[in-house]
Amino acid sequence: MASEFDIIRRYFEHHSDSVKLGVGDDCALIDIGDGKDLVITTDTLVGGTHFLLSEDPFAIGFKSAAVNLSDLAAMGATPKYALLAITLPFSDEVWIEGFSKGLYSLLNQYDVTLVGGDTTRGDILSITLTAIGFVASGTALRRDHAILDDDVWVSGSIGVGAVGLLVQEGVVKFSNEDERDFLRQLRKPAPRIELGQNLVGIANAAIDISDGLVADAGHVADKSGVQIVIDFETIPTHPALNSSRRELKIKNSILEGGDDYELLFTSTIDSRDQIENISCDLGLVLTRIGKVRSGLGVVVRDDGEELIVSSEGGFDHFAKTK
Repeated sequence: MASEFDIIRRYFEHHSDSVKLGVGDDCALIDIGDGKDLVITTDTLVGGTHFLLSEDPFAIGFKSAAVNLSDLAAMGATPKYALLAITLPFSDEVWIEGFSKGLYSLLNQYDVTLVGGDTTRGDILSITLTAIGFVASGTALRRDHAILDDDVWVSGSIGVGAVGLLVQEGVVKFSNEDERDFLRQLRKPAPRIELGQNLVGIANAAIDISDGLVADAGHVADKSGVQIVIDFETIPTHPALNSSRRELKIKNSILEGGDDYELLFTSTIDSRDQIENISCDLGLVLTRIGKVRSGLGVVVRDDGEELIVSSEGGFDHFAKTK
């Protein structure tokens, strides 16, 4: 069966010349004149696939907004509007109220107005949000602009969302406090809107880490025609994982797990001081984890060895089950 990304490339990667950037990045870019580009993204969350049906509806609403705003963050955009299409297998107003409160708690934080959408009844709970924002014309961060010798950076902690899923499934155990951290990242990720906006004019390429660190680094490498080398030991993660980061389940969560919604970006060596200043101003840890060099794909360097890894190793809706 074709992968999610193969399906997109074969059947949906077509757009008119009037579109600056269509399928293949975090968002589409459309020149609307007056020195602005329209930035548009959409994501679907499906019950039983992206969240448990028993999960708190507030958290589901929050995450529905977060995953879309994270895409806007990766482009350096200012969020402005949203559209919601929701399919409900029930008419439970207590659930719907909780969902709407979670949704608006994040939309209101960034002054995003919900301007329309569609509500239908169906067999499966499905939530599709379209987020719309703006950037100054020609300034959007993109996946295809990484250049040789760029530093590779990430924000925050990596692998925390994926470990949160392991905690939720009862596969791993930690202290109650640490488990709350992991589950919070899984259910209520913070989109890095302010970081993306501050990186405009500084970062050469950027992407949000939703499919997994290696997979998303691979998207940047593929679109930019370069190779990204990641030093595993430098990847920042939760302190509770320091002693177990090389255990297979944890290592896979750090390298291949999704749901972090942090930003990975590349920039020149000369930008290091500016990035450190951004980190201080935002109170957000930004960490150099690798370099851009000639070649293809992603290489993970660990314990003196270099492992070439598949850029498609992250979450894929159509991957074969083992």
